Amino acid sequence: MYAIGDLTDVAEDKMAAYALQHAEVVVRNITAQLRGEQFAATYQPVPYPMILVPLGSRHGVGQMPTPDGPAVVPAATVAEYKGADLFTGRFTQQFGPAAART
Repeated sequence: MYAIGDLTDVAEDKMAAYALQHAEVVVRNITAQLRGEQFAATYQPVPYPMILVPLGSRHGVGQMPTPDGPAVVPAATVAEYKGADLFTGRFTQQFGPAAART
C-alpha cells in the first residue's frame, strides 16, 4: 500500500508541494516493484518548512530550505516558480490541456 499527501503520517505540513515529492518516491518504488527489484526510494521531509505565496503574477513571498537553514525567497523567484500559472503549466504538460480545466 502506498500513500501520498494528506494520508501520510509524515511529520510535516500537509501541502501540495510535499505531496508531489511523495509521489516521486512512490513512482520509483512501484517501478522497482514491477521490475522485481527491492524498494530503493525513501522520503525524507525537509527540516525547515517551505512555502511560496504568489501575490499576483509578479509578486510574492516565500521561504525555502537551504543547506544553511531556511532562507527568504525574493518576490521574483516566487513569481518565476509559481506566480505565472500556479504550477498549472507543469500539469498541462504532464496530463494534457484538459487537466488544467478540471
